[in-house]
Amino acid sequence: MDRRQFISGVGYGLLSLGLAGCGLNLSGKSDNPQNTNTQNTPNNQAALAAASVYDRGKLIISEGSDPNSLIEKGFAALGGIGALVRSGATVVVKPNFSVSRKPEEAATTNPQLVAAVVKQCLAAGAKEVKVIDYPFQSPPVCLTNSGIKEAVESVGGKAFAINAQSFYTQVDMGGKILKTTLFSKDVLNADVFINFPILKHHSMTKVTLGLKNMMGLVWDRGYFHRTDLMQCIAELAAFRKPHLTIVDAIRGITDNGPTGPGTIREWNQVIFGVDPVAVDTYAATLFGLKPTEIGYITAAAELGVGEMDLQKLTAVKV
Repeated sequence: MDRRQFISGVGYGLLSLGLAGCGLNLSGKSDNPQNTNTQNTPNNQAALAAASVYDRGKLIISEGSDPNSLIEKGFAALGGIGALVRSGATVVVKPNFSVSRKPEEAATTNPQLVAAVVKQCLAAGAKEVKVIDYPFQSPPVCLTNSGIKEAVESVGGKAFAINAQSFYTQVDMGGKILKTTLFSKDVLNADVFINFPILKHHSMTKVTLGLKNMMGLVWDRGYFHRTDLMQCIAELAAFRKPHLTIVDAIRGITDNGPTGPGTIREWNQVIFGVDPVAVDTYAATLFGLKPTEIGYITAAAELGVGEMDLQKLTAVKV
């Protein structure tokens, strides 16, 4: 499939927007940009992910509905899981289990997809694989209802919610708006970081994807909403890029997001890519939106996080 064929099949439709809330941290803690107490801050360069071993200019579109097959095909087309995960590595996977919905309700990342990634990482020799999120509904219920805890632990991974401040450390973000924030220690200390959102509707940003999924790694999400949500998401993406972004686009809700329940649509695809902007750009078009309609994608591209022009990329369907 050439790149023009890849683009030509994408239609731009209009989707109705739900009114569901976004879910904010109500702890009273603030990512005040004037707070310069960064004594626990890791070196900013060390906080950045190492360059991924995979081709940044390539998108892999794995098609089908069987979770294990989708993940196996995707990693094989990228060049193999062994190129990314080395023996003894610590891997952190960040899916979306922020709401207390069951897998069939298509508002959280498919647990069998997540388990398939964990299994691949462990088979490649990973010392441990942590699966984390910061739910804005009851963490124990979200872990159980989403199926994430059971699926991940059944293959040897660890699944838990990072819903206590002890999971975070203050870092210098270097943004115009996002100066400092409390960011996930697990991700900062990981050898490999995989971002794993589900493609679904969001009432405030139209759609939630990989860039927005990163908000589940920040202690005070309320600061994003009190200032400039789109720019904060982009500045967060500029600070810590995943080694790999995988989007669960098997099925997702197209309204009443992010909490649902909503109208479910099936795409039967899983999208793999190193460039987080490119992955989100393609996923937005799959959803029926122009990428330029999604403020955080445009803002991230302007910061140099990634490429919005899909014709500059190589797309491979498997």
